[in-house]
Amino acid sequence: MELAFNLLLIILTELPIIGFFFRKRKRKNALIICLFVNIVTWPAVNIIRLNTNLNLDVVQIFVVIAEGMGYWFICHVGWKKGFLISLLANAASFIIAKFVYLPPDFFQKKIDIIR
Repeated sequence: MELAFNLLLIILTELPIIGFFFRKRKRKNALIICLFVNIVTWPAVNIIRLNTNLNLDVVQIFVVIAEGMGYWFICHVGWKKGFLISLLANAASFIIAKFVYLPPDFFQKKIDIIR
């Protein structure tokens, strides 16, 4: 449940930042692309995080590069704008994910609900 909450937190943080960089007529496509790019990179980051000893900060650098390339090629923006969007969105979501922590027992288990 913690991973699902983390994905929700990332999407809720990054979507407004991505939307800020696009005009109204391109914003809808940019937000859909943002969802797609995050749904592709988020599992990769968590597989790496859970199965290796790599520092999460280093992994985030590669995520910024991958998402920046995604915005550059898919949204048809310049490479500087694509990487700037990716850097700002991922920095904000990384900082918020570091400060917002839910203990593992925050969500009820099915046994507790029945009682």
